[in-house]
Amino acid sequence: MLKDKKVLLFVPGGQGIYGTEIKKKIENQGAFIKVYNERPSSSVIGKIFTRVSKNISDIPFNTYINKIIHENRNIKFDYLLVIRAESFHPSSIKLLRHAFPNAKFILYLWDSINNTDTKKIIPYFDKAFSYDPFDVSNNSLLQYRPTFYLDQYRNITQNNFNNLSDIFFIGTIHSDRYMILQSINKSLFENGMSMYTYMFFPGKIMFYKKYLFDSKFRPKNITEFNFIILDLEQTLHIVSTHRASLDIQHPVQTGLTLRPIEMLGARRKLITTNKNIKNYDFYDENNILIIDRNSPVIDKEFLYTPYNPVKSYIYSKYSLQSWVYDIFS
Repeated sequence: MLKDKKVLLFVPGGQGIYGTEIKKKIENQGAFIKVYNERPSSSVIGKIFTRVSKNISDIPFNTYINKIIHENRNIKFDYLLVIRAESFHPSSIKLLRHAFPNAKFILYLWDSINNTDTKKIIPYFDKAFSYDPFDVSNNSLLQYRPTFYLDQYRNITQNNFNNLSDIFFIGTIHSDRYMILQSINKSLFENGMSMYTYMFFPGKIMFYKKYLFDSKFRPKNITEFNFIILDLEQTLHIVSTHRASLDIQHPVQTGLTLRPIEMLGARRKLITTNKNIKNYDFYDENNILIIDRNSPVIDKEFLYTPYNPVKSYIYSKYSLQSWVYDIFS
């Protein structure tokens, strides 16, 4: 399918975890690929500047795009894949179209349209996918494709379930997440269970912003939080030593983010506030516990019952390999 093809990929983090793994899968099919960050900078200041400037002018981002076009001016790409595309303008796509007229343009949204304001760029792509069934049902230009798990999750050693720790949470603190975590921690402690938490802010400026503008966010100490994101190896170690992951989706989010799919790959249980998970083919009440974000209760029996493996064809469907096939087929 991709043998001898040339691919230009824009992905969050550039050649970070996901960019690197997607690149490997595409190269394994015999393709040549160039990878770039889908925004000029991943720093906190860079992200703020990108979001603010996007509503004012397309010049800053298009300067970045023109630089990439110049670097690749002698390459005739067959595909251009943009993941997330938070920073892209219609004019950005037009610049790329003019530079690479023979390329098929593909968009993949792994965030809700409401969160990233990407609705206006969708018509400029030949194909557009979203992880969010709600967005797909409300936009005829979108095709549905859930996210994926990396091979590293599939390769996690299946230790004796009885020897594992209880629950872990790894995630960015936004919306009401902190308050829900506090409520769950209290309940777990009272019922003889425990939870490891790695609460993340992408910089202290974001912590203080939330503290100033969210009256319900009143932590005792800034030391509760982390400002360095975990690398893949650290994350895999935490996953491998716990029975279940806690997933608290953003209140406006309906689709499943990477974490629930990663737990499918790792064969670990999931505790989630996302009721829409019932609509997925891998849903099994033995493996997935849905809780109320306003009154979260975690059943101890659920936590200590062994994981029930899903059917192999369903398990394979959510792999990165299958995702690449669906995106480019």
